[in-house]
Amino acid sequence: MKTWHLERNAPETGTRLCRVDEVSEDEVVEFKFGDNIKTLFRMFLYNDQGQLRAYMNVCPHFNVPLNVSPGEMFTSDRAQFMCSIHYAKFNLNDGHCTDGPCEGLGLEVIPLDIINNEVFVGNVA
Repeated sequence: MKTWHLERNAPETGTRLCRVDEVSEDEVVEFKFGDNIKTLFRMFLYNDQGQLRAYMNVCPHFNVPLNVSPGEMFTSDRAQFMCSIHYAKFNLNDGHCTDGPCEGLGLEVIPLDIINNEVFVGNVA
């Protein structure tokens, strides 16, 4: 069930995130919404060989961000996302957990709309 939009400080549909060209291929760009560290809504965009994907930056095992430092959310070979706390591994193309304490679960996908080279939070399906 998709519940990201119900989280405190979640961006509304239509919120502008960035320009497409601000997310380099095979890189992530993180976004934080809110002004209290305890209630921040965290998400990131990933450029998967030209296709942008967005995920909530929360490991489903322990409800913590995948990364401690900005952008450091990949395995050493950059083949998967990895939680820095318990080392759960997630597919880049769909966020599905393939290894670790939350195997079988996944990162929550956030829909995107791309209009005139601008990236926006999409409609909740």
